[in-house]
Amino acid sequence: MLSVIALIAILFFVVLLFFAVRSRPLPLSPSSRVLLLIAHPDDETMFFAPTIRALLQSGHRVFTLCVSNGNFYGKGSIRSRELCLAVSRLGISASDLTCLDYDEFADGDNWNRQNLSYVVMRHVEVLAVDAIISFDNYGVSGHKNHISCFEALQIAYSNGVVPSDVQIFVLDSIPLFRKYIGLFDALFSFGRSPFFYFARFRDVGACWAAMLAHRSQFVWFRALFIVFSRFVYMNSLRRISPLPMMPRNVKPKTH
Repeated sequence: MLSVIALIAILFFVVLLFFAVRSRPLPLSPSSRVLLLIAHPDDETMFFAPTIRALLQSGHRVFTLCVSNGNFYGKGSIRSRELCLAVSRLGISASDLTCLDYDEFADGDNWNRQNLSYVVMRHVEVLAVDAIISFDNYGVSGHKNHISCFEALQIAYSNGVVPSDVQIFVLDSIPLFRKYIGLFDALFSFGRSPFFYFARFRDVGACWAAMLAHRSQFVWFRALFIVFSRFVYMNSLRRISPLPMMPRNVKPKTH
C-alpha cells in the first residue's frame, strides 16, 4: 500500500513539474536564424532536444552543423543518414543540416580549434545566423570533441571575427549525480541559469523518436538514457563573451 501511495505521489510531482516550470527563453528577435554546433550525430538529440523544440515552436529557424560524421567505427555514412532522420523528427528541415566529413575533424581525434573556428565562421556568414548554440567548456560529458566546439567558438569570439550582432550561447554542464535524475533535476536547475527550456510531453516524445532514429547507436544503455537523462527534459544555457587575449609582443613574467 505504501508503495502505491509513493508511486502516486511521484507521478503527481512529475505532472506538477510539467505544468509549473516555465521556460526562460533566449533573448532572440522574432524569426531568428540559429546555428546549432555539435560534434557528432546524436548530440542534437541527447543534449539539445528541449532547446531545438522550443526554438522551432517559437518561430525561429534552426540550422545544424555537425563537425564529424561519427565514423570512429566505420559507420560514418550510416550515422549521417540517421542524423538526417533524427533532426527531421525534431522538426528541423533536412536542408538545414550540414554534416562534415573532414579528415582533420575525424571522430575522436584531436581537432585543430583554429581551423574549426574558420569553418564555423564561414557557416555563420553563409547562413546569416543571429545566434549560435553549442557545448560549454566541459562539453557535458568531458568529450574532447565537444570541448573543441566550445574552444573554436571562444577563439573566434576572442579574435573578433564573430559579427557583433551574433550571440553565442552554451549548454550548461552539470555534476554527474544530476545528469540521470530526469525531471527531478528541475529542483536544482531552475533559477540557476539565465536561460532555461523545459520540455513538454510532446517534446519528450519527439526526443525519444529522434533517438530511435540513431539505430546504429541504440544499445541498451541508450534506452536508459532517454528515460533518465535530464537533458531529455530540460536545458539550461548561458551566453558567453570574448576572453581577453594577451598581446603578442608581451611575454609572460618569469621568476
